[in-house]
Amino acid sequence: MRRLRVGVVATAVGGLLLASLGATAAAASEDDGDVLAALAVTAQTDEAPDVLSDNADPASVGVTVPGNSADPVVIDSGAVEIGVTLPGTAADAVTVGGGLVGFDGGDGSTAVPVVKDDGSVQLISVIDGASSPTEYRYELDLPAGATLESVDDGGVAVTAADGSVLYAILAPWAVDANGAAVTTTYTVDGNDLVQHVAHDASNAYPVVADPWLGGTWTESWAWYTGITRIAMTPTLFAKAACPGNVVCAAAWQGAAQTELANAQVNSTNKAKINKSTTRNQIGCHMVGGALKSPWNLETSAADKGLAGFIASACN
Repeated sequence: MRRLRVGVVATAVGGLLLASLGATAAAASEDDGDVLAALAVTAQTDEAPDVLSDNADPASVGVTVPGNSADPVVIDSGAVEIGVTLPGTAADAVTVGGGLVGFDGGDGSTAVPVVKDDGSVQLISVIDGASSPTEYRYELDLPAGATLESVDDGGVAVTAADGSVLYAILAPWAVDANGAAVTTTYTVDGNDLVQHVAHDASNAYPVVADPWLGGTWTESWAWYTGITRIAMTPTLFAKAACPGNVVCAAAWQGAAQTELANAQVNSTNKAKINKSTTRNQIGCHMVGGALKSPWNLETSAADKGLAGFIASACN
């Protein structure tokens, strides 16, 4: 699958980021340029999203990056909060440049939380060499009753007791220092997400891999045309989730639909959003209209199914 290329390279958010961290992180040692150079490779490949684009000060979007990786990265979508403990042994945050910090895992890898301007977080592993681990375990502190569930596209859903999706973890990716794809998958072990990265001496190092976790699909919305058309402005996370990938859209379109429906202020408009035709139009835009914004959804249109809307360019 070709990954979406979006955004512009983040500018001077370093001071803001360090201001949002603990004193330990702010006092950490000099920049690690090798880690930043590894992340920059993603901008030259279609195998991965550009890690250095659309980055934000964590505090401004409801994310807490700890001063030491013994503590979790805390993500708050506005509805529910979860914590994610990074792989490797506990370490203090060290500035890596570009407004980012990294945590030395003590095993030939560095964990780098990259916070996006929509509140989603890429939990990057920078893998130094063939002797580095091939498994990276993320321990999730979930709300009561929530579970991790694998989905058909290779991603993982954080699912509430009622079956609703609280957070999505997009299908994994990994690239080596030449931009070549490295095989990677997830497994779920209780409340732990384990990323398997099949790197070896045939790869150019460092290898970069991530889970990308987000809980917000809609940036804004507005009704038009007699209140039958709604213009949904998708978040970066929604645009980057499924370009060209029908299986992915089928997995996540319902979560985006539910969020948009829950944002409505009256039951009539909520019912319009909850139609199958609206859901499948959202999925169509995830597949083929990711670079388009807003996504215009005709709630009175006959339902063609996801494949039908894709065939008619979401119209």
